[in-house]
Amino acid sequence: MADAATWERRVAEWRASGLTSHAFSAGREFTAGGLRHWAHRLGKTRKQARNAPAVRMARVVRVSSSPAPVPASDVPIVVEVGGVRVSLRAGFDGATLGAVLDLLGSRGAR
Repeated sequence: MADAATWERRVAEWRASGLTSHAFSAGREFTAGGLRHWAHRLGKTRKQARNAPAVRMARVVRVSSSPAPVPASDVPIVVEVGGVRVSLRAGFDGATLGAVLDLLGSRGAR
């Protein structure tokens, strides 16, 4: 029994010949009905492939199952003034912090 690739080739040759299915299959190892069946089946497969939604894929790489240790430089420094809490990270701008603390002090942070 012929596979789908063989039938696809046969159907393409038949379509290119311009002959009827009976004339094309005469003297060959397949019938006109088989040729028409496969032409329909292959056409349906192509139509389904055209109408299939696009599948988006992403590669997922799992590096480790345990969380990486947090470097000491990434641990926040927390400054509390009255009822206000300011969280700072390494490399913060001292002038900006000074301005914020002055503002909080002048407004009497609650």
